[in-house]
Amino acid sequence: MHRVGCFPRRRRAAFRGRSGAPRRGSSGHRPAPRSASGSTARSRSASGGTAATAQRKKAKNRLSVRAADAAVRPAKQKAVSGPAVANAAVKIAEGTERRSTKVVAKDRTERSAGVVETLEIRPSGTVVSRRPLEKRPAIQHLPQHPILPLKPPAWMLEECHVAPARAGDQSEILQLLSGLPTPPSRAEFHAAVDHPEHDSANRLVARLAGRIVGHVEIVPRDLLVGPVSVRGAVIDRVAVLPECRGAGHGQRLVRAAEDRMRQSGAVVAFSRTRIAPSFHELGWSVLGRDSATPGRPTDILARLLEGTQRTGEPVTMRQWRHVELPAILRIFKQNASRFVGPLDRSENYCRWLVSRGAFDSIIVALVGQDRYELHESSARIVGYAIQSGNRVLELMADPEFAGLEREILARVCAEAIENDRQEIVYESSASDPLHEAVAGDGSLVQGGDRMLVAKVFRPLDLLTALVPAVAARVAEADIRETLELGLDAPSFRGSIIVAEAKGSERQATVQPGRVGRSYLRLSDDELGRLLLGQCDPAEAAAAGRLEASTQVAQKLASQLFPRTPLWCPMWDDLPA
Repeated sequence: MHRVGCFPRRRRAAFRGRSGAPRRGSSGHRPAPRSASGSTARSRSASGGTAATAQRKKAKNRLSVRAADAAVRPAKQKAVSGPAVANAAVKIAEGTERRSTKVVAKDRTERSAGVVETLEIRPSGTVVSRRPLEKRPAIQHLPQHPILPLKPPAWMLEECHVAPARAGDQSEILQLLSGLPTPPSRAEFHAAVDHPEHDSANRLVARLAGRIVGHVEIVPRDLLVGPVSVRGAVIDRVAVLPECRGAGHGQRLVRAAEDRMRQSGAVVAFSRTRIAPSFHELGWSVLGRDSATPGRPTDILARLLEGTQRTGEPVTMRQWRHVELPAILRIFKQNASRFVGPLDRSENYCRWLVSRGAFDSIIVALVGQDRYELHESSARIVGYAIQSGNRVLELMADPEFAGLEREILARVCAEAIENDRQEIVYESSASDPLHEAVAGDGSLVQGGDRMLVAKVFRPLDLLTALVPAVAARVAEADIRETLELGLDAPSFRGSIIVAEAKGSERQATVQPGRVGRSYLRLSDDELGRLLLGQCDPAEAAAAGRLEASTQVAQKLASQLFPRTPLWCPMWDDLPA
């Protein structure tokens, strides 16, 4: 075994030979180089060996001197560390102990007096700081930047140009509408061209520097205001680019849409929107909110079965057939006359709704023997329910079968349980009693923040269309004398007169420009709410939105324009 760091003699010689160093012999001397002049080589070797020996002797002498110095130092230190050093150490320790005792006593005294001391440790030693904590300056970790008002760029504040969309704008419009909460699909966007009353001029876009920054769509529709059908329109898919909002582009789009609807002869317009305050600034009337109540199918079914059961003819339920669409349309018209806002659906329009595919299933309830027939000769359809996923969009029944709606809803819940759906959402008018059956002990849940707004463009035409319904209400109240109610608003000034009864029928007329003695002074948006049956005159008068010249005028307004349930079916506006 060889020691670490040492090589055998032969290996060391070989190693040095490989590295290029001169080899040594067995005696430790370097071999003389082989040359012709041998004496010269031997002399050089002798001189080199003498120099190396002298250097080794000097290094040995230095090591011996350092070892002697190291041996002398401990002796000196031992001589110094005598009784004097020990006495000094004892004195330092006693002084430190006395100072620490005083500091502790003083610390207790100052704590009792309410002075808080802080101990700071630094590399040089221990320092006691007597500054109270509350007087220390606050450390601000974040830089304080002044809050500057956000101002959009100048090009965004320029007035946009609103015009009908062109054929090549479809891709850009689809990209803009993708930011809506319920964006339309490409197939639905192209399916709108097949609408029975489609007009390319009814799609308006706002352009700014050649770029489309806003969009609005006008859908002409015949709307029901109670039993009366009037020419109207619906504003849908109002959208503005996020980076261009706040510059008034949306209001310019709505104003352009209003001008377009007036030119087309629309009497009233409706819209379902999430920016109702912006519409209200433009004179639109805020009517109400969409009503949607969620519930668990098992709980709803249990409540329906515990309630009072319907008596009468038994009904059977199944999925619908396309030949039964006229029967579904008949039931819809039997119930839609009780509301304000539904569309006056035609058969062509209903077939377009079905072809659009914005539903999953339709359940029909029928009485009689179920046979496949083109006409209702053996079996009569008396109710239906339209579903889209877990949403119940429409649920109607024949008025002759009171309570049938509960049985149809029970069938919907049973199918939801079979399909393992944990929740269904019932959408209908806020006055529908089925909301209580769905919610149970809970209150009516409003679906999101979608509001229904409306604007009356032609008050005289709407009031003229409502005259027969007003006369019928006076006859039902058994009022024999002549009635006159004046309306004073910025957009309309006139009165409605119901003449004295001559037989069983009452005659009503509208006199523009005359208000009479008993009249109401109100704004345009409140006038729209009154004519659409969404205004309570007593509540509006208490809130200051309406001013009655006499108490008779306020009472007549409640009799001639009573509150009517509001309902805009979601099936017409649901994206496919």
